[in-house]
Amino acid sequence: MPSEKLIDSILSIPTETRTIEFKRLGSRNETIDRTLQSIVAMANTDGGLLILGVDDPQKSAKKGLDRIFGIEESITLFDELGHSIKTISPPLTGLWPPETIEVKEKSVRIGLISIPKVTDVFRSIENHVFIRLERGNRRLSPQEIVHFAYIKGFQRADSELVKVDFHLLKTGFYDAWRKKRGIEEGPIEAILEKTGLARKDPSGELLPTKAAVLLFVEFPNDLLDTKCAIRVFQYEGNLETIKETLNLIGTPKSITGPAIKQISDAHDYVLTLLRSGIRIPSGFTTHYKIPERAIKEAITNAVIHRDYHTKRDIEVKIFEDRVEIESPGLLPFNITPSNIGSERALDYRNSLLVKHLREFPDPPNLDQNEGVKAMRHAMSEQSLYPPIFWTYPRLQDAIRVILFNEKTPTVWDKVAHYLNQKKYITNMEARTILRIGDTVKVSKLFNRWVRQGVLTKIVPRTGAKRNVSYRLPAADEKTLFTQEKGK
Repeated sequence: MPSEKLIDSILSIPTETRTIEFKRLGSRNETIDRTLQSIVAMANTDGGLLILGVDDPQKSAKKGLDRIFGIEESITLFDELGHSIKTISPPLTGLWPPETIEVKEKSVRIGLISIPKVTDVFRSIENHVFIRLERGNRRLSPQEIVHFAYIKGFQRADSELVKVDFHLLKTGFYDAWRKKRGIEEGPIEAILEKTGLARKDPSGELLPTKAAVLLFVEFPNDLLDTKCAIRVFQYEGNLETIKETLNLIGTPKSITGPAIKQISDAHDYVLTLLRSGIRIPSGFTTHYKIPERAIKEAITNAVIHRDYHTKRDIEVKIFEDRVEIESPGLLPFNITPSNIGSERALDYRNSLLVKHLREFPDPPNLDQNEGVKAMRHAMSEQSLYPPIFWTYPRLQDAIRVILFNEKTPTVWDKVAHYLNQKKYITNMEARTILRIGDTVKVSKLFNRWVRQGVLTKIVPRTGAKRNVSYRLPAADEKTLFTQEKGK
């Protein structure tokens, strides 16, 4: 792609985000210290792109090419930044030297530092760990570092040893797993040790792993020092309200048991509720068009990939217009909101659990990265909105899948197609492609899509309504920009 179009693309980004930051080479503290913090924060979150030599669009009074100062503004600081990046621990390789783009009109260069999402351990600078907010960075406390290590998948809860008697694991679920693998009968302790589901602790005592308890024990939720049930809630209306009483319909259902039974029971219970529908005060019954495949995949993924350290149950919430499935844990390893379902995970948060769950008769997961793709395909087949994934920073330590029980209007298809091509859309641009002259009518469409979570609203620093733009929530600017570079 010609450099002129790349520069136009950079200048069209309306604001800094979780994955994009602009940096002029100004004062040392502003450039070196904060840039290092941003690199570490982005690496520890979802990755990102640092653009050197361009002023922040929300702080600068300048427009267009006037925002470009180039790395030539201070070559000394540019070189010092290159040396300082080596102090990040553990090292982040491949960051320096950055890619540069020549801006011929100003005889300067822009520097691009592409930061990958780390998949092993947190990166730190001067022994401080930072994570990325929607804009800016936040330093983690020691307690938060431990918590984030689990929810990001750096620390694996399923392989931890637990004090549970082996005789409690010798159940029908254990026998089904053993027979499916063709393992002859024998002491359960020896079999689990040979298959990696048990090992000795530092004192030499053989103990089962948490994965073994989750796979075989009849009531793991009662034996483990964590929560591992599924809670199902049904609500009247489209919002969870707390007045004199909750707007719950009936009593919430708790679904427990070993993982394979929990998944099956949750499938049956939730799908039975959806088939029955919700009777609303007007006397009508809400009928659900959400395909069974999408519900099953969302529940299965929640059980398999949740963080089993965080003491929180999976929650399934059924509203009149949607179903939400929320599970503890953030997107692990290389998966981000923008590549989920299109890029295969490098590993699993619960690799021990996943490995042995697929060894049961009729396993719930094929381990082929099929879950999210299947959900999207099933929703598309019914002409429903695609699944929406909410996670950090909207949710601090969880992933929520939202499946709308609503047909997509034809206007949405046109807007979505435009956004896939252009990244951003304004009210004026939408009126043009939709051939709608009424500004208020388009604003109502946008506001509805923002409330539903299918669009993200970007408000400029000035707050001028005419400069408000929108983008797809799962499409971060770094990914879009990288796609453009490849054209």
